[in-house]
Amino acid sequence: MESMHVSLILIGISVLYPGTGSLHKLDQPVLLGPSVATEGSVVEFYCEIPGKPATLSVLYELYLETNQSKVIGEHTSNSEEIAIFPLVITTQHDGRLICKASGHNNTDIESSFSVGLDLKVIIPVEGARIISHPSSNDIWEGQTLTLQCTKTKGTYVSYQWFRNEKPVEMAYDRTDDTLIIHKLSARNTGQYMCVASNQYNDTAIFNSSDGLFVQVKEYVSKPEISVDVVKLKDGGFKAVISCRSEKGTPLNTFSLLNNTDVIATETSDRTSVLFSVPVELNRYMGHVRCNASNEGNWVLSEPADLTVESVEGAVTVTPVTYMRRDFQVVGLDLRCKVERGTFPFYRWFLNNSRLEGQGGFYAVVLPDNSGLSLSVGRDSAGLYHCEASDRLDNSTSIRSPRILINKEVLNRVSPVVAVVVFTCFALLNVALMACCIYGVVLRRRYSGKYLLIKQRRKMEIAVKQEDEEEEEEEEEDYLMLEGYEEDVVLADRMSDSAAEDEGESVDETLLYEGAVSKSTDILEEFNL
Repeated sequence: MESMHVSLILIGISVLYPGTGSLHKLDQPVLLGPSVATEGSVVEFYCEIPGKPATLSVLYELYLETNQSKVIGEHTSNSEEIAIFPLVITTQHDGRLICKASGHNNTDIESSFSVGLDLKVIIPVEGARIISHPSSNDIWEGQTLTLQCTKTKGTYVSYQWFRNEKPVEMAYDRTDDTLIIHKLSARNTGQYMCVASNQYNDTAIFNSSDGLFVQVKEYVSKPEISVDVVKLKDGGFKAVISCRSEKGTPLNTFSLLNNTDVIATETSDRTSVLFSVPVELNRYMGHVRCNASNEGNWVLSEPADLTVESVEGAVTVTPVTYMRRDFQVVGLDLRCKVERGTFPFYRWFLNNSRLEGQGGFYAVVLPDNSGLSLSVGRDSAGLYHCEASDRLDNSTSIRSPRILINKEVLNRVSPVVAVVVFTCFALLNVALMACCIYGVVLRRRYSGKYLLIKQRRKMEIAVKQEDEEEEEEEEEDYLMLEGYEEDVVLADRMSDSAAEDEGESVDETLLYEGAVSKSTDILEEFNL
């Protein structure tokens, strides 16, 4: 039995260490254990070499991949048992764990390493808090706001942002714990909340949240200026000047300027103020402006005229009619206007009885009562006029001419209108007939002119053709003259040759005489 036991040991060693006298590498160990653990919990990790002989002594070591010099667990296996590493989890265990297997007190065995096992150490999140850059007490429109959600404890934390209890869905820049809002405006004002959370094995969920109210302050807008004048008890007048901005986070400072001089200044927690300035009627008082400012921002209003004129000049009434489809007048709008006056006030009268507010057939409209709307009928017939006076002092007034308003009169065509319409129609017919006659005459004139032009063109073409024929004849004559000159030269040469050689044949002499005779004939024909 002992010999058999020894032989089995030798067989196992020969399998693990096939070469004698050299390093032998162990098979790769397998590391098992949880991938997630909470801080402070006790968990166990297991490491083994599958198929390891029971008699082989192996040293197992557990460490983090990022710090291989620090062993966090150690186990020696002298048999087939699995190495167990019980650990009290801390944040230092977060990361990738490696199991190293080596021969126990045997340097001839080469170490081997397991595949890494990732461990997440979960620390429940606590102490969430929002930090604002800039401070939430000093945020102005147009700036960039950065909200950061910090925590005192917690790992593997996710963040959610809410505004007025609704998830933030605007196109903001976000990172894991930061929300960035560019170009702030008043619509970004609200209660912001950050919810930080993490979980363990989908069973334990940890949350921590914090809220922060963000008030986006607005720069004061361009103010609108308006001037009203009131009469004082002592008979004097003062201008009440209103400076009003649509927006502006308090405190807002308003100043009243006359050119560049500051007349008055007031700081208010509202967006409008009133200034009082004494004025005199019918005297040039210049122009004033409102200046509004807050947080270093300032804007100027348009100028307003401070001069107040009394009501003077003629008063006129302008009617505007409303008709049905059959051209019957059913309504009128009357507008009363005085020639001059800064603050006029109007009153309407029918047959010298004043019309106020709204009645059965009329309505006094517009803030200064300058408009009167009428429904044309039996009740509205009569003589109308308006009176204009100063709103500040109605002791004197100016009266407009009276106008008669009657349904029959309004819908009756006057003789003058009939004459004008008939005259226009007659003139239109005359103009049409004149156009027709002129067209006929013009057509005849142009047709005769066209015949003359056509004949002239034919004559020009005929003349041109004659000129071309004459040119061709002259060219032919020129060619004939050139032929004559050549014949004369030839005859001279032949004569010279005959003089030099008297012994030439009779045929040559005859040829010369024939050439001279031919040249003479050509010359005579050319002269003819």
